[in-house]
Amino acid sequence: MIREARPSRGDAFVKTVRRVCVPLAILSALVPVAASAQTALSYTTSWIGNTFGYGDGKWVQLDVEAMAVGTDGTVYTDAPWDESGSEISAYKAGTKVAYAGQTHGWGNGGGDAVAVNGTYLYAAASIGNQNGTLVGSGYPPSGSQWFGITRRTLSNIAQGAPFASGVGNLANPAKNSFLILNTVANGTDAGIRGLAATSAALYVANTYKNQIQVFDANTMAPVRSWSVPSPGNILIDTDGSLWVIQGLATNRTVNHYSSTGGALGAVTLPTGTVPVGLALSPSNQILIADGGASQQILVYGKTSTGGLQAVTGIGTRYGIFASTPGAPGDWRLNGVTGIGFDANGNLYVAQNGFGPRTLGSTQNGEGTVLESYNWWTKALNWRLQGLLFVDGAAIDPASPNDVFSGSKHFKLNYAASAGQEWSYAGFTLNRFRYPDDPAFHTTRGVRGEPLVRRINGVRYLYTQDMYSHYLCVYRFDAATSGEVAIPSGLLSQNPIPGGWPAGQPTYGEWMWRDQNGDATVQASEIQTNPATGNSVYNGYWWVDDAANVWLATGGSGIREMPLQGVDSVGNPIYSYSTAKTFPMPQPFTRISRIVYDSSSDTMYISGYTSTAPYDSANWKSIGRVLARYNNWSSGSPQLQYVIALAYSPTLSPPVIPVSLAHAGNYVFVAEDTTAKLDVYDARTGQQVGSLAPGATVGGISGWIDTEMGISAAVLSTGEYIILAEEDARAKVLMYRWKP
Repeated sequence: MIREARPSRGDAFVKTVRRVCVPLAILSALVPVAASAQTALSYTTSWIGNTFGYGDGKWVQLDVEAMAVGTDGTVYTDAPWDESGSEISAYKAGTKVAYAGQTHGWGNGGGDAVAVNGTYLYAAASIGNQNGTLVGSGYPPSGSQWFGITRRTLSNIAQGAPFASGVGNLANPAKNSFLILNTVANGTDAGIRGLAATSAALYVANTYKNQIQVFDANTMAPVRSWSVPSPGNILIDTDGSLWVIQGLATNRTVNHYSSTGGALGAVTLPTGTVPVGLALSPSNQILIADGGASQQILVYGKTSTGGLQAVTGIGTRYGIFASTPGAPGDWRLNGVTGIGFDANGNLYVAQNGFGPRTLGSTQNGEGTVLESYNWWTKALNWRLQGLLFVDGAAIDPASPNDVFSGSKHFKLNYAASAGQEWSYAGFTLNRFRYPDDPAFHTTRGVRGEPLVRRINGVRYLYTQDMYSHYLCVYRFDAATSGEVAIPSGLLSQNPIPGGWPAGQPTYGEWMWRDQNGDATVQASEIQTNPATGNSVYNGYWWVDDAANVWLATGGSGIREMPLQGVDSVGNPIYSYSTAKTFPMPQPFTRISRIVYDSSSDTMYISGYTSTAPYDSANWKSIGRVLARYNNWSSGSPQLQYVIALAYSPTLSPPVIPVSLAHAGNYVFVAEDTTAKLDVYDARTGQQVGSLAPGATVGGISGWIDTEMGISAAVLSTGEYIILAEEDARAKVLMYRWKP
């Protein structure tokens, strides 16, 4: 998640350079504003995007790649990564009941498969050595990684269930409970993609070795194996035979094997079906979850000859992308990663908004949804959500009850109690209709940090990735796309690695506008900056309330790209030829963040000066000083004040400002590792206090580590709403403060 720090380079701009004038009297007396005596701020801490806020110690993990269901209705999950170590977790009756631990940090990682048999939990996992820094018998040799299975007691999944050949975790409760199946070079994905267990046998889909391997479920000794091309999910039928999903990269199939490996045939699937999960219904039917466009669960009855016959599909056809695309609801499935039943006939469905990750992918999904339905009545029993990761959130200034993250739309009810204000209103990505969405081809496969703007009263969504390389533009059309944000444009500081899109320059900045309205990037729609050799390093995007695009270029000043109107498709128009540039204003030597308030022509800039210099070790910081300039676009902007920001990287924990936001009469500065928000009076520069996580969220937050990790808005009531990235437990913090 860390990009390489690169030196700033001079940017060649276009159009006439505007002179930034600072009065000599101010320059000669340029000293930081001293902090005034602070009073305790009265505010509440709430959250958005997770069923639990962690005030009770619970959170829904950010991703689920595999699921198993116990007979008592306990749902067990697995994923390669959860920011707070909940890769392997247990949920029951609509609440979280446990997480395994020892699957995160110190070389440990989760995985993509899980099974239970009444005594043990078996979960795919990995152990590395953190680039050779971890040594000894509990870790793989330098340069390599172990992939295999961690075994836990079902009565306490935090407790390992050791066995004779078990290794790893020598200093914690999971000691000697890891089975090594693949030892591979670092960077190789050799994870286990399917597990199934009885009281006697554990069946393993070793995708890397193209084998089904069978182990004694109690001793973990190998029993037998046979060759199966690219095996994945495994289902054990009542007769002991196996149903196996194969072909995890492309052309997925479902095949039938005896318990000793004899081929028994294949399932005939509808065209376009992408099998992603298997289950056995209370009526002894085979269920196959379709991760393709239908987003349904296919139900197959068994014939007298032992074959399968399609009966029906359950769930809304096209899932969340059916009528009113993107609107969530019962049986509107989205990216199923696992299905299963308990002994009472309840169906459980795990979803991550994307589907199982492909081989070699670092995709973490688009947020967890766990649902339980009554198989007989189809009524919803319960639903859990953990919807956000490396996501900011922003309020629509024209509709303050609407909040957007990069890929989600939430509705707010400010009268509700803390943590209950939000409801999930829309999933704004559509991977089937708009596969050329830049979100799928840039950082992490998500949109990230949002800005919501109105043009002629019409809502638009602007998003930037966590490091502000790219600014994406989206429009909405409720009649044709419901809640989905339609790709409309992209501004990129440099070529995007990986070859997408065709037609981008090999060097320098460029932009795309969807001129024909098909939401697909064509080379003819790409515009490059005509300035020879122009490339931007470590820039930062901002979009003001009038939808003008600003770019702080680090060491070369600030550029404004005024909105040139909207084209016939509905796309905002920007061009390099109409850009306006502003040189580096005094006293700055390097700019890290900007916030421009178009209503008052006020510019807030943070960065570094000759007396508060840049430190490359903290390249992600917003800088050490914050300044306000009045009458910015007049040609003679006036510097009002300079604030010395809290900046102590040698403290433990370090204090490093990382994100900046402004609303009304206040400026908010987020600290990185502490996640504290310092509050300044925007009129005077005096600090008035700070905001920090309260008891409703356990008094804790993960790091704020994106460049635009906070946003702020002021309601008509005078209440300020400040939204802050909270990756540790899959949510966004919401501070409510009325000065």
